[in-house]
Amino acid sequence: MNTTEHLLTCLAEEAAELSQACAKALRFGLDDQYPVGDKSNQDKIAKEFNDVLAIMDMLQNGGWFTTKLNTKVVSNRLIAEKISRVRNWMEYSRARGMLRE
Repeated sequence: MNTTEHLLTCLAEEAAELSQACAKALRFGLDDQYPVGDKSNQDKIAKEFNDVLAIMDMLQNGGWFTTKLNTKVVSNRLIAEKISRVRNWMEYSRARGMLRE
């Protein structure tokens, strides 16, 4: 296994941990702390998200990860485009009566 493969494995693991933290928040609430005294689910999501960003940063700064367009991994433009797409789908979901609030 080379360094890129190792970091990609770490990235997959961290993404899975982020997914698990999100699922627990959906099941038990963002403010739930289990076991007592542990971090809340919201805190766990923030931690796992930052763990994902850390691995992405290592891939980018190590020169092991570049996009076809040679853009940075964290791109404000790509983030803004994704936010726009998610908001559009949320509006569609509201219109279908599936999303409240």
